[in-house]
Amino acid sequence: MDKPRSGLAWLEMRRGQPGNASQMLRRLGLGEIPLTHDAFHELQPWRAAAHLEELLMTCGVLPAADKYLCSFQRWLPGHLAGIADPEHAKMIKLYATWRVLPRLRARAERSHITPSIRRFAAEQIKYATAFLHWLGKRNTNLASCGQLDAWWAENNRTRPHLLASLPQLGHAGSPLPRLPLHSGHEGLPAGRNERRRAPRRPRPTTTRRHR
Repeated sequence: MDKPRSGLAWLEMRRGQPGNASQMLRRLGLGEIPLTHDAFHELQPWRAAAHLEELLMTCGVLPAADKYLCSFQRWLPGHLAGIADPEHAKMIKLYATWRVLPRLRARAERSHITPSIRRFAAEQIKYATAFLHWLGKRNTNLASCGQLDAWWAENNRTRPHLLASLPQLGHAGSPLPRLPLHSGHEGLPAGRNERRRAPRRPRPTTTRRHR
């Protein structure tokens, strides 16, 4: 390190408390923690684990990985642990594994993940979780839900995220039907729909009078 004193000071922080940096290094040396990114994403406290993960990548001990991809993978287990319904947690995990994470990995391979892309991925997971909770409160599930008029009406401010999240939720590694969502113009007042579909009338031509 350029400044070894700062590294040594960091190792001394939280000494005696569970999950401190020196304890993580000791557990790595004993083989109690696998030397993989996935193992680091499960460790707590997550800030210390994230910093140690970045240090190990800098040293070449761990393969390089996009830090925002790591951030999302570190955030996901905590979100899943907070879902009370086991079936909902299973569905969201499948959705994240087969839909959200592959898109993030593909983006990381092409260029890099920005903070806004990382935030949008988390919001997709949150809205999908809220949607399953909303279904559960109405004693229904993905397999039996029909047109989502009530959800659409109650959550119209979050439409950009819903359009990205909900249509694929029914395909998250299970044989559930594709969710029937409205198109972009549906749900507008009839007059506005008609105005959108109506062809524009040509403007009348006018002739100038010459003096």
